[in-house]
Amino acid sequence: MPPTHCCKAAGLMFWLLLSLTLAGQETDWRTDYEKSGYLDTPRYPETVAYCQRLAEASPWIEYRSFGTSPQGRELPLVILDRNGNFTPESVRASGNAVMLVLNCIHAGECDGKDASLILLREIAISKTLAALADNVTLLVIPIFNVDGHERFGPYNRLNQNGPREMGFRVTAQRYNLNRDFLKAQTPEMQAWLKLYRQWEPDFMVDNHVTDGADHQYVLTYGIETEANVAPPLRRWTLETLEPYLAEKMKEDNFLIARYFFLRNRPQVSNGLSFLPYSPRFSTGYGAAQNRIFYLVEMHALKDYQTRVNGNFHLMKHMLTLLNREKDRLLEANRQSDAYSAKELPGHYLPLDFQADPQDSTLRDFAGIEYRVEQSDISGGPRVIYGSKPQTMQVPYFDHIVATDSARIPYAYLIPPQWQFQIGKLIAHGVRVDYLSEALTREVESYRFRNISWARQPFEGQFMPTYESESLREERHYPAGSAVVIMNQHSNRLIAHLLEPDGPDSFVKWGFWNNIFERKEYGEDYMLETIARQMLRDDPALEAEFRQYLADNPSLAENRWARLYFFYARTPYWEDDVNLYPVGKLAEKTALPLR
Repeated sequence: MPPTHCCKAAGLMFWLLLSLTLAGQETDWRTDYEKSGYLDTPRYPETVAYCQRLAEASPWIEYRSFGTSPQGRELPLVILDRNGNFTPESVRASGNAVMLVLNCIHAGECDGKDASLILLREIAISKTLAALADNVTLLVIPIFNVDGHERFGPYNRLNQNGPREMGFRVTAQRYNLNRDFLKAQTPEMQAWLKLYRQWEPDFMVDNHVTDGADHQYVLTYGIETEANVAPPLRRWTLETLEPYLAEKMKEDNFLIARYFFLRNRPQVSNGLSFLPYSPRFSTGYGAAQNRIFYLVEMHALKDYQTRVNGNFHLMKHMLTLLNREKDRLLEANRQSDAYSAKELPGHYLPLDFQADPQDSTLRDFAGIEYRVEQSDISGGPRVIYGSKPQTMQVPYFDHIVATDSARIPYAYLIPPQWQFQIGKLIAHGVRVDYLSEALTREVESYRFRNISWARQPFEGQFMPTYESESLREERHYPAGSAVVIMNQHSNRLIAHLLEPDGPDSFVKWGFWNNIFERKEYGEDYMLETIARQMLRDDPALEAEFRQYLADNPSLAENRWARLYFFYARTPYWEDDVNLYPVGKLAEKTALPLR
């Protein structure tokens, strides 16, 4: 062959090899997790790039952001709909159910992120699971805590078996997002609430990784089935969702069980406790909004590939069930909304719960053999796990009883100056009306006593403890006061925020701490004179004063407490100290609304 022909052939071969290489790169849809041999999870830029690549390659997928983090990162969202419906309005018109997958709320717990990327690929690119998009629109947040995710390193999860590096538990502002669903202090959660209001998903998965005891279960899960969730959803969960997922995961050789707490650490044999979640957590928030939020807790001691694989299989089975059960789930959601709006007013709503400590049942627990010895380091019991699976009989404390409840009124009245609290209600999608003119009406409310505060902050808040006392009195509410009429599907959520004894109420979180502060004072020399005059004018006050000292021995030596006994009985005392500003109208009544 002439030299020119040889070079030409070599050039053609070069371009042929290059094109084959490029083609191979274009068809290589493995995730970074898979390319690493199932040992690594991708960083934020690589995760976003893969999501954008999915959107560029498939008309079924759209990538967008739904907010910005405190450090300036976009909050990523992937929408998958086989008909190209990428707005809440078009999806609802299509009749699809909406499933939201929330990953990396704790950014070191990244199993769900890698499982979700594979799931998106298998539905929209390879189409081996295309049927999972027949009746369901899938929303995936691959990383929620984006700033915490980029605090990346090998030392963020002491108890976790892989990946080799991962993100950090909390946000750049050091907030735990999975304590923020109801109080919504963080920019991330405020963006999520806006997304939630727009889409109102029919089902949500919140993917985590748990620590705790060693056992055979690849994952445990949390789901609400007690009195904190509306009966239609409770029935669908117990009769359909739980049995189906347990059966399908068992067929795939993945054991799953309800999420539990060790009753008396560190031994499993002391018993397991089960509790409903309050609305600060995802599952409890879902119950307050009449939706199923399914908490996934992959078992941290399993290797990373096993965990991601188990998470993928679980979500695959969820989508299979939601496609099959779409109409029943949507109907259960509608019925639950109607129940909360129509049946709760005038009745008592349980707000807080505990597992009955006197009521347990022995059940099988798929554990791991272990022994207990006295530790010369901690001075307490040390659990040493072996490697042999062992089924053991363990007390299950799962008889749940309500510890606090409140009667749901016709409406709540909030004076207009409390804009922070009113704004939070609106952020959760609560409808708020306003008085067009002043109103004087007898209301129910609360006064607090025995108030104290924690010695250190929790999630940035100094949370008070107190006793609440119900009262009825006539109050004046000026024009512009907020009126929250309790005919809304979010009635449970409203009650959790406005009933002070709820575990995540505005008062419990310290958002009304200023009502506990006395703002005026009396000088001691003035109070000494006033007290003596009061005793001269009312001889019976002497006996009341002596009884007060006898009932409060810790205050008997406190000169200011003794003087303020009298100050509190003068016209100068601030009557609104320790008084809850929110009023409750028990019965339906005509209100001047604008």
